Amino acid sequence: MVQGEPGTATCLRRGCLNQGTQAGIAMTSRSHIRRRARRLTATAVGAAFLWTSPGPAAANPDRAFKGPVAKGSAAARTAVSEGRLASGLRRYLRMAGGRSGAFVMDAENGELLFANGAGRNLQLASNTKLFTTATALGRFGPDERLETSVWAGDEYEADGTVSKGLFLRGEGDPTLSTKDLRSLAGKVASAGVERVQGPILYDDSFLDRRDGIRQGGINPDPLGTLSALTLDGGSGRSPERTAARRLGDALRRAGVNVGKKMARRTVPPENSGAQEVAAVSSPPISDLARLTNVPSNNFLAEMLLKDVAGEFGDSGSTAEGINLVQRFASERGAGFQGQNGSGLSRADRASPRSVGMLLESMLSDENAEEKELREAWIQSLAVAGRSGTLAGRMRGSAAAGRCAAKTGTISGVSALSGYCFRANGEATVFSILNNRVDTTRARSAQDRMAALIARYSP
Repeated sequence: MVQGEPGTATCLRRGCLNQGTQAGIAMTSRSHIRRRARRLTATAVGAAFLWTSPGPAAANPDRAFKGPVAKGSAAARTAVSEGRLASGLRRYLRMAGGRSGAFVMDAENGELLFANGAGRNLQLASNTKLFTTATALGRFGPDERLETSVWAGDEYEADGTVSKGLFLRGEGDPTLSTKDLRSLAGKVASAGVERVQGPILYDDSFLDRRDGIRQGGINPDPLGTLSALTLDGGSGRSPERTAARRLGDALRRAGVNVGKKMARRTVPPENSGAQEVAAVSSPPISDLARLTNVPSNNFLAEMLLKDVAGEFGDSGSTAEGINLVQRFASERGAGFQGQNGSGLSRADRASPRSVGMLLESMLSDENAEEKELREAWIQSLAVAGRSGTLAGRMRGSAAAGRCAAKTGTISGVSALSGYCFRANGEATVFSILNNRVDTTRARSAQDRMAALIARYSP
């Protein structure tokens, strides 16, 4: 039974809808005409919660808030029924106050367990990153990497001379570093290039050249330059020129005779004779999603959004990235609207139901490809009491080590959405969005709700 919404008497499995609730859960019921098991094996659950260092420092992420270790009733671990779950969630959601909503669903059978304000279009804060990273994983695939490459404008001569241009081309690797460029230079020298006639040419056309993002309704957060040749975490105003200069320095140290002039130019098509000389790659998209979500890294989120646009859209822009995220969400039975990919705007919005439907859709495991996507997705989330922005929350509660989720915080907004896994590996999906609230109070309510969800047993 669905509980929580006033007047609700909905049972998705048995199709018993009363008039007051029918429209509100139409999206959910349509999504579950075909019942699909959402079981995670014990091995998969263990793998999903393996956590390693988030890597490069996050660009002004959600703070990793630290709460008290659960004691007394907050530390309870005994199983709760659907009825007790719903009554407890209703009580804690009232405790959060403000304009809030919550959606909880058993992913094993598609049963909606709790919905209160689940259709409200609410500010997401960093829960926006769920839509961004899900789209990146879904479109690229977990194993895809972003290349930074060096090209020769034509076949270079037998004596190692490149006469028609040596190009540095970027594909928006947000982790590109000066060390990577030194490695790239070494590969160029090893490929037989000994001298370059003319300037080092750089091609940053994969992404647009707009600096920054729209951040409506909040104090702007500096993100660094979102370039196809962004370097060292987006530092500097012209990273593409800096990257070209550092590649030239590294080439000279590697013994390649090259001048110090630089120019922007697009790599000619391969059918004109251009050939790739060497390349370095980013970590796989699965790692980039984890490095985005676990510490809530705004810079990586915005780069992934533009990378999706550059690869699959008409232009490598933030606006085109939003269009593709909206399309991906719609395919998953969810809705999203926004200005950017990180949540740094009050215009980044969705309903708790939409967040829940996105989360549920990412658990699909009908074939090997979907299973790989599912595991990469779960591993991209912080684990309660263990990692990232949740390392200091829900410690000592039933949620610790069993719930994986994404946090979100801007002034007056707090969010927590993700999964709690039962002992048999089955998942409960939840989304809690709190607007116009005291965020400290809201986080406390969210932690109590997650701990209760972790105790649910059908």
